[in-house]
Amino acid sequence: MTANRKKSVTWLYSHLLFWTGGTRFILEVTRRLHQSFDVNIIVEKSSPEVKKEFNRYGIEVKEIGFSTSTSPFYWLFFPWMLRIDEKWIKRETENSDVIISGIFPMNVVASRLNKPTIQNCWEPFAFFYDTPMIKGFTLPKRLFIKIIAALYSHMDITGTGKSDVITTLNHATEEWLRKIYGRGGVKTYMGVDTDFFRPVTVTSHDKRWTGNKIIMHSTDYTRLKGTAYLIEAIPIVTRRVKDIKVIITHTVENKNERNRLLRRARELGVDKVIEFIGTLPYEKLPEYYSIADLVAFTGHPESVGTTASLTVLEAMACETPVVRSIGCNEEVEDGVSGILVDPRDRVKLAGAITEILQDKTLAQRMGIEGRRRVSTLYNWDHTCKVFSDIITGLIEKRKG
Repeated sequence: MTANRKKSVTWLYSHLLFWTGGTRFILEVTRRLHQSFDVNIIVEKSSPEVKKEFNRYGIEVKEIGFSTSTSPFYWLFFPWMLRIDEKWIKRETENSDVIISGIFPMNVVASRLNKPTIQNCWEPFAFFYDTPMIKGFTLPKRLFIKIIAALYSHMDITGTGKSDVITTLNHATEEWLRKIYGRGGVKTYMGVDTDFFRPVTVTSHDKRWTGNKIIMHSTDYTRLKGTAYLIEAIPIVTRRVKDIKVIITHTVENKNERNRLLRRARELGVDKVIEFIGTLPYEKLPEYYSIADLVAFTGHPESVGTTASLTVLEAMACETPVVRSIGCNEEVEDGVSGILVDPRDRVKLAGAITEILQDKTLAQRMGIEGRRRVSTLYNWDHTCKVFSDIITGLIEKRKG
């Protein structure tokens, strides 16, 4: 009976609080893995909405439920917090055959469980290594992060070094892994459900946008998303293209940062063409991508977090041309399925946006090429197979 049981896989992750690209990645991979393995997820904390969606596919999300790494309290007492997490997780993973961990500090816990371990590392732990992101914080927060990094970054490097296998998103993220950890990883790439994300005919949408050329942008209000770069470029665009509308969605709310961006837009005289529309329902995303004339991803090109973007891939699947920041040249073929640009140069950024908005034939061609590229290279079934093959290999190796 024991021999016939499904092998058990536990995914350790810090928190599943919002519908970010990371949350979507874990859902799409685990719900497919669940067909072959008994999969469960352990997090410090999860939102009820996210748990409900995972449960819909038969995947249990277990919460440690003490303190989370999003809290300064957690880091002030980190050795004790880590010990609590480790003790709780060790009990819950007693029957697990393979552990998949996220980045620090879950990679440290995973390395101490005496189980075959995959570290899924989309990027090195940003609070230790992502200088552009850290620079966007207040001085007290930067000093706090510097102290934490000095005390504990060696644990991150050790935990990563003990993983049996590292998985990562693409060549750009692998370069970061080699730079920080001295080892590469198996590239999984992200996936897109191209049956769901496809061009759709929208018969009605917000009447305020009728007759406008629509630029769509998604943000979480952190520096690495580069929303400020886009706003700085819009005055130049409005001088070249009439009747534009910039719609900005968010995955995480930050009223202070949103108000700061709006103040800057008013100073530039473009606040009337910019609209923050909040978090979009997932089922509505193809409609919004389809009504957009282009999607702008303007993340800081030196930030680790800009090396992959699910928003870019989803837009491409909907045949919407993309203006994307440099830092990753794998998703968008420059001049073919979109335009790559350094967003810190507002003139060049405005030029790329203008070029697409003014040339309908170019926009259509880029849209078609974008969907072709996503359909060929970015498939969730392929991503899941990479994980499945690694898991099976680790189990067989353990048996041997």
